[in-house]
Amino acid sequence: MEEKTNTLWEAVQQGDQSAFEKIYLQAVPQLYREISRRISDRVVVEDMIQELFLTLWERRNIYQPKGDIYAYLYGMAINRVLNYYRSHKKQPQILAIWENLPEDLLGLEELSAAFKQAHTEELENLLDKAIQQLPQRMKEVYHLRFEEKKTVPQIAQFLHTSPNTVNNQLKEIRKRFIKTLKETSYMF
Repeated sequence: MEEKTNTLWEAVQQGDQSAFEKIYLQAVPQLYREISRRISDRVVVEDMIQELFLTLWERRNIYQPKGDIYAYLYGMAINRVLNYYRSHKKQPQILAIWENLPEDLLGLEELSAAFKQAHTEELENLLDKAIQQLPQRMKEVYHLRFEEKKTVPQIAQFLHTSPNTVNNQLKEIRKRFIKTLKETSYMF
């Protein structure tokens, strides 16, 4: 059975190269598959993954993932893909990437942390802007789900509503965030 990546990450932060190698070996196939779905140039994909892990090792004492390291690595990878498209002036692909992120990853704190630590504070500001523009009830749902880490059933019970209503509100939050991205100069 594979070691838990958060235990391995703690070892990496202490400078354990063998733990780093285990994370690398566990994560590379998934990251390669995810990046390859968005960038067809194999050399670019391989370089991106190598650069991602080099940065991860160099900043291991700075990065503080709060959950599974893979979600954090996924965020780092998506950030690099977005930067690649932005630097190559391929805006439609950037929007497609955002629209096709798995719903369970779009709002993850790890994804947000990866963007923030990759120095894309403008994206964080856009997220804050989108959150501020939400109706009060959606702000509550967002806060409970992504800041307090409550599950959909817990949120539904707390707000005296159905889980289906909570799911619909989470989908609407995602749509509004994507709309904010489309309307900004961040992509262009």
